[in-house]
Amino acid sequence: MKLDKVMITSGMSLRSRVKAYKERAAQMKNYLDQNPNEWGRFQSEFNQEINGIFRDLMLFEKENLLNGNEEKVYRLRQLFVKKFQKDFVQGPLLKWSLEKPYGYAGDHKIIDEIYKNEPMTTGFERLFDNYYQMSVISTAVRNRMKDFKKIIFDSISGSSKSLIKIMVLASGPCREICEALQSNVAKEKKVVFHCYDSDQKAHEYARNLLLNDSRVTFSTQNAVRIALKKDVEKAFEERYNLIYSTGLFDYLDYGVSIRLVSNLKKLLAPDGRLAISDVRDKFSNPSIYFMEWVADWNLIYRDDDNFRDIFLNAGFSLSDLLFQYEQQGVMQYILAKNS
Repeated sequence: MKLDKVMITSGMSLRSRVKAYKERAAQMKNYLDQNPNEWGRFQSEFNQEINGIFRDLMLFEKENLLNGNEEKVYRLRQLFVKKFQKDFVQGPLLKWSLEKPYGYAGDHKIIDEIYKNEPMTTGFERLFDNYYQMSVISTAVRNRMKDFKKIIFDSISGSSKSLIKIMVLASGPCREICEALQSNVAKEKKVVFHCYDSDQKAHEYARNLLLNDSRVTFSTQNAVRIALKKDVEKAFEERYNLIYSTGLFDYLDYGVSIRLVSNLKKLLAPDGRLAISDVRDKFSNPSIYFMEWVADWNLIYRDDDNFRDIFLNAGFSLSDLLFQYEQQGVMQYILAKNS
């Protein structure tokens, strides 16, 4: 495949499109090297340039997948990474995502950076950090945290139990727990959180954020192993009023997801709820391509029916399921009741 022959916009090849971006980006960089605090004058134009390239890549993939040319998309991505990826990697957020210092994408540190949304860079790097934080997918991650904080509030305020037990799987930075525990809702009732994550560094980070709050305990366990346990009830003595996981299922295949939901269902108390999020349509959002092709951060996308079928095959009935959506429609949630 020759990049000069890959037409992603009318009359322009991918190579030409990226070349035009690089020329304009160099002009921005030269100016900002001398005036690092004036990044704001270029942000809108910069965003349009980046979105234009990755929107075209999105359309290229969509068209070729519809025509059964999956190999063509794979080859273009490999060429893009080899030839052009370096031209888009600027700023600490992108570099962290690409280098994966903890060994995997979506670690607790980068997720909490997205939650906080406080870029500190200036100059040319600030354009990239802002684009990263302003992207649809980063906005969806912040919306998801707010939505799950509300799910926590509803579970606490709506319960008549004297002690409310909440299990958090792939707990990460635990910022939603930190904010929930600071609210009057959590202060009025006795609530405990049991957080499970395979990364010990995530637990250390969360403990510091939570100031070692005694209402939160941590256990280092791998979600896949939990999914594969045959006698999960014996391994976990607790039964939970709420079990939730936000980003975990974005990385689990269909079979493992079913087995994990099935096992989590067994850990719910009577009338307990299981709340899971998942990313939806890949083709609604060009920032997904920036995330995947530049930052090498890949997710598993599911439509509504596929997501629902995970729960049905795990033992829930359709009447047990409540669907909700992140406000942009990028993510979907299922709240499953243990009836």
